[in-house]
Amino acid sequence: MATAILGLQWGDEGKGKITHLLARRADMVVRFNGGPNAGHTVIDRGKKFGTHLIPAGAFYPDTMSVLAGGVVIDLSILREEIDAIAEHVGYSPDVYVAENAHLILPYHRLLEELEGSGSRFGTTRRGIGPAYRDKAMHIGVRAGDLLRPDVLQQRLQWRIDLLQRMWPDVTEVQAFRAEELAANAIEQAQPILESIGDASERIQAALRAERNVLFEGAQGALLDVDHGSYPFVTSSPTTFAGLGQSIGIPVPDVEERLGIAKAYTTRVGAGPFPTELSDEIGERLQQAGGEYGVTTGRPRRCGWLDGVALRYAVRVNGATAIALTKLDVLGGFDSLRICTGYELDGRVVERFPLSGEVVNRCRPIYEDVAGWNDETMDTVRRFENLPAAAKAYVDRVEAIAGVPVSIVSIGPAPEQTIMRSL
Repeated sequence: MATAILGLQWGDEGKGKITHLLARRADMVVRFNGGPNAGHTVIDRGKKFGTHLIPAGAFYPDTMSVLAGGVVIDLSILREEIDAIAEHVGYSPDVYVAENAHLILPYHRLLEELEGSGSRFGTTRRGIGPAYRDKAMHIGVRAGDLLRPDVLQQRLQWRIDLLQRMWPDVTEVQAFRAEELAANAIEQAQPILESIGDASERIQAALRAERNVLFEGAQGALLDVDHGSYPFVTSSPTTFAGLGQSIGIPVPDVEERLGIAKAYTTRVGAGPFPTELSDEIGERLQQAGGEYGVTTGRPRRCGWLDGVALRYAVRVNGATAIALTKLDVLGGFDSLRICTGYELDGRVVERFPLSGEVVNRCRPIYEDVAGWNDETMDTVRRFENLPAAAKAYVDRVEAIAGVPVSIVSIGPAPEQTIMRSL
């Protein structure tokens, strides 16, 4: 059986916790998009981890973790995570890396600073955009190049020559040396060098053998480079449509496409956000939800649940169910609001616009629903034992999204999870 974990908002929906839970029963966990700009918070055996690249399968001894071809890899971050998890679990995680996955190199991070894209679009400044751009321009360096040091150094030299011609007055650029970058990359990659190869073949073999494969997505649908609030998006596909391209298997048979959504909405960095609350309610959500980015530590902007965006994300992902996270954060409000439509230039729209500039002109149309005073739901383990208003809120989310809520998360710990059908 294959399951895909997909973000239904602007990222930060709690995919890390849900993936970690479902990875317990997986034979293989495949990270299929993005890079270290995506942070997943995981609590394993009582210890909190903020991971950025390594798939959730690394926490389980019998599970293979795969980084697919659509991922961009910062070797220093991957090495840190492999070492940290190995120390935590007492064994070396089984990590397999696609030979066609591209590498993030020191000049990618520098380029993001020199070009100002980090400040303009609110990126994580991890070199993600420049790495994907190099990939599209055929001047990238791939994981498979680590196995051929002469090719690796040649590719790095081509790229550095171009950089130094473009930035003749920047000391840091002129200081880059291909042989030094190559040596550092190979040293950082030591734990995975023997596990670089054809990931597509491995994934396809697991699917054909009807193994339990879990596809771990990063970011959220509204950040998709093609289908998100462009230009305030990431540099890779973040929806289910991008899965096949990333892993190299056309239209893989994925029975469960689980969309992850918070019970409210957040966004990190720049970009439109129709339901944003720049008041004490937004601050209360931020503090109660611990809304600070795993990757950068930046505070997340907070607002009421955006039903228009949620419906859209469910549709473009073909989501079969929703995992609703952080329902506990809404406890203690007398009343809550859900956005069910937008007012755009004097007319009502119920479709999510594909232009960031248009989304920025949208004003939310709210539906008021009852809140619940019980702020302590952390001991609840059955859906029927939730406060009546909380159950009604989940029912309303289902009606708006058009798919069932199969998981309800009421806290960060694994046991603070209500499994309704999965």
